[in-house]
Amino acid sequence: MSFRLLKMISSNSKRRVRNMTAGQKQLPALVSYHLQGPMGDMLKHQSSLPKLPVPPLNQSLQKYLKAIRPLVNDKEFKRTCGVVEEFGKRNGAGEKLQKLLEDRAKSHDSWLKEWWDCVAYLGFRESVVINSNPCITHPKYPIVDESSFIKLATKTVVAIGRYMLLIKSELLPPEVTRNGPLCMSQYVNLLSCCRVPCSAVDVQRRTPIEQSHHIIVAHNDHFYLLDILSPLPDGGCALVPANHIEEQLYKIVESSATKAQHPVGALTSEHRDRWYNARERLIVDPVNKTSLDKIERAQFVLCLDSPHPGINPHSSVTANELNIMNGRCLHGNGSKYDSCNRWFDHAIQAFVSSDGGSGSNIEHSSADGVAAVQIDLYTMDAIQSEDLLNYDTPASVLELNPAQKLQWNITPETRKDIEAAKLSIDSAVSDCDHQVFVFEDYGKAFVKSHKLSPDSFIQIALQLTFYKIYGHLTATYESGSTRQFLYGRTDTIRAASVESLAFCRAMLDPIAMDTDKAAKLVNSVQVHRQYVMEVANIGLHV
Repeated sequence: MSFRLLKMISSNSKRRVRNMTAGQKQLPALVSYHLQGPMGDMLKHQSSLPKLPVPPLNQSLQKYLKAIRPLVNDKEFKRTCGVVEEFGKRNGAGEKLQKLLEDRAKSHDSWLKEWWDCVAYLGFRESVVINSNPCITHPKYPIVDESSFIKLATKTVVAIGRYMLLIKSELLPPEVTRNGPLCMSQYVNLLSCCRVPCSAVDVQRRTPIEQSHHIIVAHNDHFYLLDILSPLPDGGCALVPANHIEEQLYKIVESSATKAQHPVGALTSEHRDRWYNARERLIVDPVNKTSLDKIERAQFVLCLDSPHPGINPHSSVTANELNIMNGRCLHGNGSKYDSCNRWFDHAIQAFVSSDGGSGSNIEHSSADGVAAVQIDLYTMDAIQSEDLLNYDTPASVLELNPAQKLQWNITPETRKDIEAAKLSIDSAVSDCDHQVFVFEDYGKAFVKSHKLSPDSFIQIALQLTFYKIYGHLTATYESGSTRQFLYGRTDTIRAASVESLAFCRAMLDPIAMDTDKAAKLVNSVQVHRQYVMEVANIGLHV
């Protein structure tokens, strides 16, 4: 069952990409940003977006009980009901805490945002790799020689650079659903954002584009600063000529033919507290501090990856190659391959390999997947255009700076930190099982033809898969977007329900009728869909 489900997800994803990329092609081909120029409409709905509401106390308590009912036995549920009843008593702890939340909501644009950023992301102490950062894997591109590899990398830089300028100029069209406009603040968060490890809660370092004209290029675990923007007289900036970017990428590859002896990038894959302590030791040396400063102020990171022996750059993609390519984007496939050729703290990391693989990895505290995937969709579309690199640079752009290799002074302590980080990421990669399936039998159109939500259908099918393996349901998290509210991120959709449990039991009942199974499937899908709508449109959550 899980085999078919995962393949169906892949099928749906392909259709979704085709639908979304059609709109991407309508974006203007911007190559400059003017400080005094007119701004677009990207943020025009921000001031009219409603605030995320605080759900009524009794409603929250009832939703809580409903969510745990399928997960506990009768005795446990009876005890929990007693605890909830005590908590919700008049003038009790529940009412006092509810009042504090309501007061906070009156004085904040979002009562949840600060806490959510801290608890869900910046306060999370495990490695961001696998545990937090999402990734996006692109189709395999035909690579015939080094020239086509560098050309693909150049197109990637120019495409992302253009998208950054569209965000800065607020020229992205505001996103609107049938239920109203969505908050666009996450796109702004992606501009030159880097997570920095701290002792308890990390921080985000943001640098205005006027003060950050460079990207970081990683190759063979070395890091280079490359200016892709040039200042304009009015304080704005413009993309430097594509042929200059291409020339510098050639030189970077030529000057880093062998892997770095002590790959500092491995440290960003570490447990956050260990990375913080290693960073404190690094910045004692002013040379290291300067290199870290340049990395953290970059617009984004481009990782030029070495070819993987399991990928043939001259042939169509195979099932095994899909797994390798996805692993590269998720975690780098270990220190032997690309895990050290990374800076996992940056909001945007783009990957291009000489074997034709490419994709991205997003540091999750800055934005959610929907915003991040738009950049990749734009990039994939732009790469197909032969005209992408043919643009006119403003005449005022005269100074073209060569790439700078970042320097490090590695002490014995830092050497130990790096070796420990390599062991940690290798262990994490070894412990992470993932498989990419391609399902061709049917996709979302078939599900929708039965008047069912494809997302809810998949979620209930996953519940059935878990139930068939373990004999019970478990607490399940599905992200639900709350971008219809100001500064909304995501909330929890709880797919495990009384109705999904009833469906799972019916499916494993040897005497249950097919009509009964079908009815319970429809009911569980509809209940899940209702939960989704309550989270996304009304802000009713637990």
